[in-house]
Amino acid sequence: MFDKKELKKIMDAYHDYNKDLAAYLGMSIPNFSTIWNGRQQFKVNHIRRIAVRYSLDPQQVWDIFLFPEKKEGQEP
Repeated sequence: MFDKKELKKIMDAYHDYNKDLAAYLGMSIPNFSTIWNGRQQFKVNHIRRIAVRYSLDPQQVWDIFLFPEKKEGQEP
């Protein structure tokens, strides 16, 4: 899973909708919806492209995609 709430905030800042990100990633809206709703995961190439599109720093990638359940200041 990923931190949908945090990614949505970033998408909103760029005035992107799900359909915009789906098109950028080269996937259909239903396929994107499957990922967005937690039935599949983003692939590494998707995460890389999202990081480039939204100028995410490594910490943001970590927090959103790799360990969304662990927030700064929490014990492992």
